[in-house]
Amino acid sequence: MNLCVDVGNSTIVLGVFNGDSLLRKEKIRTNVNGTSSEFISSLQAFKFTGITHIILSSVVPSLNYNLKEALSFLYGVDILTIGAGLKTGILIKTDNPLEIGNDLIADLVGAKKEYPLPLLVVDLGTASKILCLEEDSSFRSALITPGLVSGATFLKNSTTLLPEVGLTKPKSFIAKNTNDCINNGLIYGHAEMIKGLVSRYEEELGVKFNVILTGGCANLVKDLLPDSYIYDEDLLLKGLNELINKNVKEL
Repeated sequence: MNLCVDVGNSTIVLGVFNGDSLLRKEKIRTNVNGTSSEFISSLQAFKFTGITHIILSSVVPSLNYNLKEALSFLYGVDILTIGAGLKTGILIKTDNPLEIGNDLIADLVGAKKEYPLPLLVVDLGTASKILCLEEDSSFRSALITPGLVSGATFLKNSTTLLPEVGLTKPKSFIAKNTNDCINNGLIYGHAEMIKGLVSRYEEELGVKFNVILTGGCANLVKDLLPDSYIYDEDLLLKGLNELINKNVKEL
């Protein structure tokens, strides 16, 4: 079985796959200063068994060494990481392929496996990303903006009177108190931004895209977007699992 580990800025998500089936998923909070022993203690609680391959995707380089040490100690297998030489099936045609994040590669691989091309992946996390994967499997363009939580934090830290808010799905568009004003402005504003940027991609390239919505904040806006948009909360994990399947002979 495959263990897929996605290290984000806020959470670490672990998924266990048997073939293409996601059997189990767990989350722990990202601790950028975590020691190997601390990671071992956190991961032992899940008691994954039968793991034969592990892949790690991380956007927090400072914790990679200690987390990999913990995973190696617990499972005794090599850790596959995303980098040069990895088989992805994606034709990367950006100006600087080396600056593409692990999470973006995994999103693209997962999307290509699961859905028809061309497509746009809308990944809403700490940052909000829109990734364009064209009909020939080429990735040559992406858009990155501050995410919903980042926007709320910025307002709290950059103003004197605006409070910190917990983001929730709006009950109504009409906001009548400060909390709802901020919450609705961020969430409805994000939904309209996504629809506008998707339309702009389609106008610029002259094609109709399948749109895949994923990421930790996607559930906050998915009901405000067109029904044709596909919500797949496990897209990144599916991409990591596919990367193991494509490269298992290299381990």
